[in-house]
Amino acid sequence: MAKAAHDRQEIMQLLDSLVNGSYRELSPERYPDHEEREIVRLVNMLYRQRQQIQQSWSESLQRSEKRLREVIETTPVGICITNADGIFEYVNPPYCRLYQYRPEELLGKHFTLVVPESERGRLSELHGEFMGRRWELRGEWTVQRKDGSQLSILADAAYIIDIDERPKKVTFVVDITDRKRAEQQLHETVARLHNEIEERKRIEKIKREVERIIQHDLRNPLNGILTATELLLRDDLTESQKELALLIRDSGRKLNTMINSSMDIVRMEEGSYELALQDLNLFDILSDCRAETIGLARKYDVALIFEVDGRAIDWNAQFSVHGEEIYLEDLLVNLIRNAVEASKPGDQVRISVTTGDPYRIDIHNPAVVPAEIRGSFFERYSTFGKPNGNGLGTYIARLIARVHGGDVDFTTNETEGTHLTVTLPRSQI
Repeated sequence: MAKAAHDRQEIMQLLDSLVNGSYRELSPERYPDHEEREIVRLVNMLYRQRQQIQQSWSESLQRSEKRLREVIETTPVGICITNADGIFEYVNPPYCRLYQYRPEELLGKHFTLVVPESERGRLSELHGEFMGRRWELRGEWTVQRKDGSQLSILADAAYIIDIDERPKKVTFVVDITDRKRAEQQLHETVARLHNEIEERKRIEKIKREVERIIQHDLRNPLNGILTATELLLRDDLTESQKELALLIRDSGRKLNTMINSSMDIVRMEEGSYELALQDLNLFDILSDCRAETIGLARKYDVALIFEVDGRAIDWNAQFSVHGEEIYLEDLLVNLIRNAVEASKPGDQVRISVTTGDPYRIDIHNPAVVPAEIRGSFFERYSTFGKPNGNGLGTYIARLIARVHGGDVDFTTNETEGTHLTVTLPRSQI
């Protein structure tokens, strides 16, 4: 009883650390008891799920920041950011063109560099008053280009607190040679920036809500795991308890595999994924691919034909390949499924293996790749005319192939249809 209580207390501490964000993955092998190892694996799975959610929203923020940067860089309005001391911290290309400076000539310099000498003292004082938030800085001003020539601008400024928690001034300037056009440009730019800022706020709000779910709402399933743990720690398990334990184990393992796969794809994109190499039989992998896609082929009335070096495959033959079985199967199943779905009833999809080093696996179907996506065929989210298609199949397939030291390429035309060629090294990577 004392050991069971101690084990429950330790598991509760693990769950609390997961919810509070201080958890670090533990090796299940350090626990001698089988049930304890299963619980640790489940807690690790929840930790990875949390990391995946956080990664997803981090990517959303990065995309929002990229869009915001594109708006600022491409707008016809000059934009600069100065700190509380009046030092330039950012200037966009239109701002530089307006004053005829290069960015490096302005960054780190005081903003009065672009102000006529007679006005520098007054505008420095106005800047200080603005940073004290005592008045709004808006109106027409005379400024000075690098060559000494002067021009009139329409300027508007916004007070912000940057991510470093320091106050900054964002100034928008346009040449008012054509006043009406300039004012319209300024209005549209501010509106676009406002929309992007609101979008970022929305994403941040969703991120906080997701974090709240992780911190609070996951307590219910975690309590369920804890209840199951208490049952597992009893000496004599009833049949219902055994069923519960099996359900937890099987569901946890399936979810763990899904989470691991998602995180592995991210690592592959980053170039940080390390293969867990296995000595595999290529024909066993193809056999599993056939089993997984034969139902789809029958649904579409498409024949699947497998051959090696121009002959029918001997499924008992041994052709060694090194890699991770689950991902090599995913690679080939993705491409075979795409070929089947692109075919018409009565068509054949032919999977031809050419032995050697590297292996060449040619997946052929009579259809052609739409011209609209040929140039972006292997890019993320590239899809056309395919109901419910997410455009990730070929992207992930090539990613997996390259991690294994191989590649995926294609040719397509009206005469020969489409050939997807997968190369995989025969020797160990």
